Amino acid sequence: MNSPIRMLSLLVFWVVVFSFPLLTNAAEAPGSLTIVVKDQITARPLSRVQITLNKRETDFSQTIETDELGRIVVEQLYPGLYTMNVEKIGFTSLYEPSIRVVTRKNIKIELELREQAIEVIEVRAQQADLSAAGSSTYLDREALRGAVGGGADPLLSLDGLPGLASSSEFASFSVRGRGPRDNLLFVDDFPFDKAVHFDATLGEEEDVGGGGRFSIFAPNVISGADFSPGGWGPAYGGRAASLLRLDVADGNPSPSASFRYDLAGFEVGYDGPIGITEDATMLFSARRLDFGSLFETIEELDIGEPVLRDIILKSVIPINQHNTFEILLMDTHEDYSRDVTHVFASPNFEDVALQEAEQDSDLYGLTLRSLIGDEGVWSNKVYYRKSDKLSSEGEAFPDLVPPGSPASSFPVREKIITIGENETEIGWRSDFETGNQWGIFSAGIRISQVDLDYNTVLDGNWIRFVYDEDDFRPDPEQRYIELTPENINSSIRKKETSYAGYLDQVFEFGDWDFGTGLRAERDGFADESFASPRLRINWRPSKMIRYFATAGIFHQSPRYIELAANELNNLKTEKVIHSSIGLKYFPNNNWSVLTEAYYQNLDDLVVDLDRTSGMYANIGDGKSYGVDIVVNGTIFEGLYASATYSYNDAVVDRKDGRGELAADFSREHVATLGLTWEISDRWKVAGRYKYLSGRPDNEFIIHSDVLGPGQPLRYSKEITERNIGRKSDSGFLNVRIDYRRAFGPIDVTAFLDVINVTAASSSDDTEFDYRRGIEVIDESEAEPLIGLRLDYAW
Repeated sequence: MNSPIRMLSLLVFWVVVFSFPLLTNAAEAPGSLTIVVKDQITARPLSRVQITLNKRETDFSQTIETDELGRIVVEQLYPGLYTMNVEKIGFTSLYEPSIRVVTRKNIKIELELREQAIEVIEVRAQQADLSAAGSSTYLDREALRGAVGGGADPLLSLDGLPGLASSSEFASFSVRGRGPRDNLLFVDDFPFDKAVHFDATLGEEEDVGGGGRFSIFAPNVISGADFSPGGWGPAYGGRAASLLRLDVADGNPSPSASFRYDLAGFEVGYDGPIGITEDATMLFSARRLDFGSLFETIEELDIGEPVLRDIILKSVIPINQHNTFEILLMDTHEDYSRDVTHVFASPNFEDVALQEAEQDSDLYGLTLRSLIGDEGVWSNKVYYRKSDKLSSEGEAFPDLVPPGSPASSFPVREKIITIGENETEIGWRSDFETGNQWGIFSAGIRISQVDLDYNTVLDGNWIRFVYDEDDFRPDPEQRYIELTPENINSSIRKKETSYAGYLDQVFEFGDWDFGTGLRAERDGFADESFASPRLRINWRPSKMIRYFATAGIFHQSPRYIELAANELNNLKTEKVIHSSIGLKYFPNNNWSVLTEAYYQNLDDLVVDLDRTSGMYANIGDGKSYGVDIVVNGTIFEGLYASATYSYNDAVVDRKDGRGELAADFSREHVATLGLTWEISDRWKVAGRYKYLSGRPDNEFIIHSDVLGPGQPLRYSKEITERNIGRKSDSGFLNVRIDYRRAFGPIDVTAFLDVINVTAASSSDDTEFDYRRGIEVIDESEAEPLIGLRLDYAW
C-alpha cells in the first residue's frame, strides 16, 4: 500500500468515525460540575467564593457560591464548553476559558486561590507557586489531552514549553542544552524515572541517547503537569536539567467507564466512587499498544515489534475533614524484538542489528495528607519501586548470502552483548508547610534505599565500525575497534541508602517575596555529602508585571548504567550553579509575555573515556546560557495563540585536549508558533509549527575495506572531531482535529493528529551503513494518529 492510498484509508476511517454520531439528533442528557476551592497555601476550604459560569454558545449564565466546605455542586448543565470566573475578596481571581461539561457525568474541578493584595488574572486555573521558578508552567488535563502533536501521549503535549526541545514524534525531550536523561520526573511526587517506554540501552547512538519513545500514561490519566526549566526550590534534587511533576487524576464523583481505541491498540478505564467512605474515588486505566501491528499497517516493516502494557490505579480516600489517604499503583511492561525478517525489510540492509529488550517497572505508593493546626499541611509518602530490564543485541549478515536469498538463510550472531539492569527502591518522603509571621515555611526529609544488580556480558570479541580516533586500538593503523569480554564484561551488586533534608522560608514584604532555602543531602552511590542553597525573588509592583530571579546549586547523581559499565568507575555527582532573571508582563487579561535569561556553570561532568572499556570519569566542565520567551494569549473567546523562542549556547570541555565544544543536545534556536480554535462545543482544530536548529555535528573519516583481503567488504567511520559545526535546521508542522458528541448515553471523542504534515526530514538521526560506507539520514513522513474514545456515565 503506497502512502497516498494509506492516507486515503485513514481519511475514510476518519469520515466514518465522525459520521455515525451525526446521524442522531437526540438531545444530550445534562451533566454536572463539583467545584472545590481551597487556599493554595493552607489547603483549607474557602467558603463564599463566587463562581460565575457562562455557556460559551448561548446566553446562559449562572453565579453560585461555595459552602463552608469550599464546595458547590452545579447540576443540570447542558453539555459543552463553559467559561468560569472565580473571585473572593482578598484573594487572586481566576479565569478559566474552557471548562467542559460531559453528558450524564459529574466532573470534579479543584481550584486553589492565593491570598494576595494585588489582583492578577491568570489564563488557566492554576496560580504561580512561590516555591517554583518564575518560568514554571502548568498544563491542566484538558490542555494535555487536546494538545496538537500530543496524539495519545501527555509528554508529547509539553512541546512549546520554555527551553524545551522535542525533535520528533517521540515523548523524550531535552531542556536548555541538557540531555533527556537529565530531567527530574515525579509522579504524584513519587520519584519515577521509568516513565518513558523503550529507553534503549543498546543500539545505534541516536537510540541509546534518545531517552525513550512513548510515555507510560494514557492521555486522560494525568490531571496536570507542572514544568520548570530551572531554578526550582530545595524540595527537589537529583537531576539538573528540568523538573516535571505529573499528577495522576483523582476519580470523579459520578461513575463512568471508558474505552479508547487507536491504530496501535486500546485502553479501558473506570473513573468514579468506590464506596469506602462518602467521597472516596478511584481512577483505573489499563492499556495495551502493539506498534508492531501498527508498523505493518503503515508498511514500516524494518523497525521491529514494540509492545507495551500499562496499568495505573489511583484511589483517594478521605478519612475525615483533616486527613486524606491516597493509593497509587503503576505496573508497566514492554517488549521489543527485531529479527532477520526486519533486517530483510530494511532498505539496502542499512540496519542489520538483531535486538531483544524486555522491561518491567512498578511503583506502589501510599500518601497520608494531614491538616495540622490552623495553617499547616503535613504530607507523608512511602513507596516501593522495582525495575527489571534485560537487553541484548546481535548482528545479521545478509551480504554473505546470494542476493535475493530469504531472510531465514541469513547468517546471524545472536545476543553478542547482553545487559541486565535490575533495581529496587524503597523510600519515605515527608513534607510540612505552614504560614508564619514572615510568610511561608516548609521543610521535609527524604530517605531512600536502592538495591542494584547490573551486569554486562559480551559473548566473544565484537568488531565495531564507528569509533573515536582516541579509542583504544592495539595497532594505531587498525581502522576499527574490537570489544573484548575482558574489557567489557562487568557487574555491580550494591545497596546504598541516600538521605536528604531541606528547609525553605518565603519572606513576604508587600509587593516583594524572597524564598531562601537549603537542601542537605547524602548520595549513597556517589559516597558524597553536600549542601545546595536556593534563592528565589519575586516583585509584583502592579497587576501588569512580575519580576523574578532565581539562583542555586544543583547536584546530579551519577547514572547507574555508567557506574556499572566498569568496576573502576567511581563517579561523583555533577554540579550545576544556576542563576536567572526574568519578567512576566500582562498587557491585559488576555495576553501574557514571559522572558527569562539564565546562566549555568557546569562542573564535574561525567564523560565517557573509551568505547572499548566502558570507562567514565567526572572530568568535564562547561557552561550554558540563553534566553526563553513565551507569549500566550486569547485572540477572541475560543481562539488561542502561543509562541515561544529559546536561544541556548551550551558548551562542554571533556578535557581531551579539544577545548570547549557544543554540548551534545544543545540547539541554538528553538521556536514554535501555535494556534487553537475551539470552533464549537463539538469541534476543535489546532496547528503548531516548530523550528529547530540542528544539533552539533561530527567531523569524520570513512575508511574502506578495513578488514583486509579475503574478508567481507566493510567501511568504518572514524570520528576525528566531536560536536564541530551544526547539522541542518529542520521545521515541522503538526495539525490536529478533535470532535466530541454524545450518542445516547455514550460520550464519543475522536481526534486526528497528524505529526509532521509536510514530511520534513531532520538530519539529527543518522546511521552509518558500514557495508556501503555512507551516512543514512532517516527519511521522515507524516505520522497520522487517530483515536476514538467512548465514555459511559451512570
